[in-house]
This record gives sequence, C-alpha cells and structure tokens, in this order.
Amino acid sequence: MELRSDIAIDIKNLNKSYPGRVALSDISFSVKKGSVHGFLGPNGAGKSTTMKILSGLIRQSSGEFVVNGKIGFLPEHPPLYPNMTVQDYLQFVLSIYAYQKNQKQLVLDVMEKTGLSHVADRLIGNLSKGYQQRVGIAQALVHSPEIIILDEPTVGLDPVAIADIRALITKLKNDHTIIFSTHQLHDVELLCSDITLINHGKIVVSGPLETILENLKTRMVINARVEQFNDSQKSEMIKKFPLESVEIISENEDKDKKKSINLKITANAPESFKKEMARFLAAENIGLLEFAEVRLDLEELFKRMIH
Repeated sequence: MELRSDIAIDIKNLNKSYPGRVALSDISFSVKKGSVHGFLGPNGAGKSTTMKILSGLIRQSSGEFVVNGKIGFLPEHPPLYPNMTVQDYLQFVLSIYAYQKNQKQLVLDVMEKTGLSHVADRLIGNLSKGYQQRVGIAQALVHSPEIIILDEPTVGLDPVAIADIRALITKLKNDHTIIFSTHQLHDVELLCSDITLINHGKIVVSGPLETILENLKTRMVINARVEQFNDSQKSEMIKKFPLESVEIISENEDKDKKKSINLKITANAPESFKKEMARFLAAENIGLLEFAEVRLDLEELFKRMIH
C-alpha cells in the first residue's frame, strides 16, 4: 500500500471484531499531512478502537493502514504515574524509545512546549486534572513524533482547562499533524481543517470541514426584518415556498415610531431559495428591511448525520 507524500495516515477497509461484536466495519479515510483532523462520533462508535489500532496497541481483524512518520498517542486515560515527578516521568517515557543522546534537553524542550516547566519537580498526583492532561500530551510528544493522536483530550476538564488544552493544540499544529477525537464540537469548529464522522463502526462522512458543512446545509434558517406582516402573507409564503415554519419573533418600534417585525423562516431548499424569498419579502405590502441567513452550527448537523 503506497502513501502519497501529502498524506500522513491512510486507512483502507479497516475492520475490527470482538466476540459477539463488530467494532469497525470496513472503514476508510485519510489524514492530510499538517492538518488538524477531528474524529467524531457518539460513545461506542469506534473512535478509540481506531486510534489504538493506528498507535499499534491492538491489531485490526483485517484491512490495512499506512502511517507516514512517528506517532505519539494520548489515550483517553493517560498512563501516568502519580508518585513520579513530571520531569522524571517524561525521562522514563523517553527511555522506553531507546533514546541515548540529548535526553535531558528533549524533556526540557517538551516541558517548555506544553507549559510544564514550572511544575517539573512536582509529583504528578498532586497536579490538577488539567495539568495532568498536559503531562499526558507531553508524553505523546517527548520522542518528537510527526503525528499526534489525542483521544478525548478535553474530557472531564473544567472550562478554563479546556481553553488551555485548546490553545496548546493550536500551538502544536504548527509542527505536527494532529488527529483527535472529542465531544466538544466547538473545539472542532475552532481547530479542525478536516473531520471524519463515525457511527456504529462505519464512516458517515469524511473530508474538509467547510465542504461537509456546505454540502449538508440544505436546511436553511433565515432571519428577516420587515415593515409589516400578516396571516394572509404568511399563508401565501407557505403555499409558494418549501417552508418548515414561519415565526414572528418580535415586533419593534424605533424612536421615530416606525414599526418593524422580526421573522424566523426555516426551509429545506436549495441556495436559489434565498433570492426568491428576499424578492417576495421586498414587495411593497411587506417591505424588507433586513435579511440574513443563520449558519447552522456543527452540533445540529452532527445530530442530523448520526440519526
């Protein structure tokens, strides 16, 4: 199996079965070199199984994959030793990779990169969960891998710690290809260039995030402000367009006593619908003042894809 120079990981027809259960069913996707690739799916979808196979912790039942470079892996439950100091632990992890030269400097560098230098001599067990997660990421980085796989790096963290890990991933993406699984869909929108969605051990969709969002955006939500709107005009709209709903959100009156009405229009329609709807609302008996499409967030699209 050959690997293109611009691809970090290529997976073809990967399967994994356990007694009485199929964990992965013929999955195929690739991770571009230099990308941050979000790996999404509900609990039990097959994310952790895939990551463990890619990291060499378990074997696939069939199928193949190629990895272009060394991998560093952060499992969902990092293998930390609470009675070791941060620096001693990282030196221990690095020694497993049989490094002989510059071990101390490599550890110092990775502690600096992950914001751990000031806690180097503290016991891991005495650190906050957020800092323990930093140590887990540091052990995945200490041998200078080209590819980092992070399994739920923000799970169980408070909002401040989540923001810190998000900032760390942003910094790491300059030097590494990153694939990470998460339930924090806001992280995906902020960090990822590409995503793969898996459900029941099968790939639902995979590719550039923006392309996927655009392709899925057939359900359109429009906020409009008009001068006037009545039940007769609402009935005409429903007959004319493929609408899910038309709602009057609020009625306003400005300082000059001019009234306006805010509408929320939901439709399953192609892109051309927006021009047709704007033209309808611009009629003299309605009077269009404002018109804007509301971008559906990733969470709503995510729910639609897995149900």
